[in-house]
Amino acid sequence: MTTGWLDDKRRWLWLLLALALVHGLIYAAVTPPWQAPDETGHFEYAWLIAHLGRLPSIADLSPAFEAAQVASLYEWRYGDYIGRPLPPVMPARLADLPGNIFAANSRTVTTGRFSLSYLWQALFLLPVRAQGLVVQLLMARLSSVALSLGIVWLAFNAFCEMEPARPKAALAMALVMILIPQHTFINSSVGDGTLAELMASVVFYCWVLLFRRGARVPLIIGIALGTLFAALSKATAYFLAPLDLVLALWWFFRQRRQPWSHKRFAYLAIGAVALGIGAWVASHSGLGEYVVRSIQAVLTAPKLLLTTDARGMTLEQALLATVDSFWANFGWMAVPASQRWYGAILFLTAMAGVGWLVGGKHEHEAPAWAGIMMGAAFLCAFVVYVWGALLSSGSDLYQYQGRYLFPAALPFAFLLVGGWLRLLPARHQNTLFAAVVFLAMFDACALMGYLIPYFYYH
Repeated sequence: MTTGWLDDKRRWLWLLLALALVHGLIYAAVTPPWQAPDETGHFEYAWLIAHLGRLPSIADLSPAFEAAQVASLYEWRYGDYIGRPLPPVMPARLADLPGNIFAANSRTVTTGRFSLSYLWQALFLLPVRAQGLVVQLLMARLSSVALSLGIVWLAFNAFCEMEPARPKAALAMALVMILIPQHTFINSSVGDGTLAELMASVVFYCWVLLFRRGARVPLIIGIALGTLFAALSKATAYFLAPLDLVLALWWFFRQRRQPWSHKRFAYLAIGAVALGIGAWVASHSGLGEYVVRSIQAVLTAPKLLLTTDARGMTLEQALLATVDSFWANFGWMAVPASQRWYGAILFLTAMAGVGWLVGGKHEHEAPAWAGIMMGAAFLCAFVVYVWGALLSSGSDLYQYQGRYLFPAALPFAFLLVGGWLRLLPARHQNTLFAAVVFLAMFDACALMGYLIPYFYYH
């Protein structure tokens, strides 16, 4: 790697971060208050932490906050946008709203579902506690945008480590992550998924460095802490635990080909201790109970491939809806894009899959371990998603939400661009950016043609 490329890399990284910042701020500003999934409940939890200075309980619910939030729901036409009208007479408490209103049943503080994300959001609320509720909401959204910059930084550096001889490929992968409209929409709202994705990206980056440069104690610590913090942020990051186990075993057997040293035994001992501690924590926490309940649910009452849920939706339809909402379905899943856009993107995704299956190899492409690692990461995330959100959700409805796969956005971007590159001859790989331009057009259309018209001309 030459000094010139290092200079270019820094410039590209700054441009990517600037693009991600502006992009995120636009989405955060134009999306009306409370029009992101579960934003009402996530914000309430963070607000209580900022105003109490500690973790809240049900006894700490604030009637004044609830009255202000209910009034804000009416002011910002919340019921119109979700397609479920609010009562003609405005209630004083959130619990007095009808049960079909999302804001009434998405309150994580009443269910005791804590996320580390709330602590981060509360820090941004502290300076504006005396301001109006909408100003505080925008500051909480800014906290998510700040986390998204960390995701881009980690992703671009991970891509550069996996594609050291193809810097344009690394750039395209990072651009894909930025240009997924739903990804930016979710990571510019108040939620618990952005921190989970950031921690998952830390884990991916540490694994990439470990396989590329060799084991280091800081990398092992980064993997362990990243996995723990991701799981404490959102359940969608639980796939990291089995992934870490698979990658650790793979790395162990790779090392058997080389002479063992005291350092390798030390790394093995550290890994064994971390695995033991993690197993103990899981067995004494909600995570272990969740796994047991999920296994029991799948074994006792699985939803088979051809069955339908209470809406008449089949599993195949739920999977297609997952793909659509992964790319764009704004608000509370109320603003989808055109089926033509979804069809084109599904075609491009399928072509990437074809590239990995039958495409040609290139002299300077990413090492085999990178493709296997990223493939295993996305496969683990997808299997856990299908298992947890579709087959054992504990509901008679398929809980299809493409955003649940965002903790694996980094592996997805690598696989998507890597598959396209395998279909292109080496001398024509610059045409890869035609696909990136297409995604940029889709992103602009999603924002200007769907999100803004729905919320401002609806």
